[in-house]
Amino acid sequence: MVGQFLELSIAAQPLAASFEFYRALGFASLPVSDTLPDPYLVLFDGTVAIGLHEREQDGALLTFVRPGLRDYVRALRRVGIDLAYSHLADNEFNRVGFADPTGQPIALLEARTFPPGEWNRQNVSACGEFLEYSVPTASLSASVAFWRSLGFEPKADGTAPHPWQQLTGHGLTIGLHETHFRAGLSFRSPHLDARLAYLGAKGITARPRSPIADNAQSSAMLTAPEGTVIYLFESGEQ
Repeated sequence: MVGQFLELSIAAQPLAASFEFYRALGFASLPVSDTLPDPYLVLFDGTVAIGLHEREQDGALLTFVRPGLRDYVRALRRVGIDLAYSHLADNEFNRVGFADPTGQPIALLEARTFPPGEWNRQNVSACGEFLEYSVPTASLSASVAFWRSLGFEPKADGTAPHPWQQLTGHGLTIGLHETHFRAGLSFRSPHLDARLAYLGAKGITARPRSPIADNAQSSAMLTAPEGTVIYLFESGEQ
């Protein structure tokens, strides 16, 4: 319903520091179009794309592509979604924005801004396997209802170390966690100690323990130069 997931769109000023950080994690750069007005880079790890935008922006955007966007706006309003902005004129690159119940910003674009990425299996992702985009929520039921209204389906759930639920659809897995933390990208990272040693050799320091990990799990967190948080888990659903 919401279209296909394109990227996690992040404001990065300057672009160079963030670009080098994600490259050190094993992300590969992709060519981008000149559709957007701001300087723009995309990096891809075989599963999730990160768009670095040299612009002012309030928080990371979950960006989806929805062809026929003008007509689709009516469907959004029917499920009670209020648009924060809309650019739908004939002379504009059509896009709209809104937020989930937690305030997580979401953007829908009329068309892709870069071609689908190809991944060389010989490349090594230092973070491991993309698990979910993790979002804190004060009401798990309200957040689940919102994402289901956009066509996401339940994938997994649990109660420890707090109530949580994963939903999947449209090329993205969302992890909703009923606790306080900063939204960020989460990865399943086998042999976590070795990965952290590798990152340390590249000058990237990790903090021990993730605020959304089970006490029995080994976990860590990274912070990108522009402030994006990345959670690493040795194993398990979270």
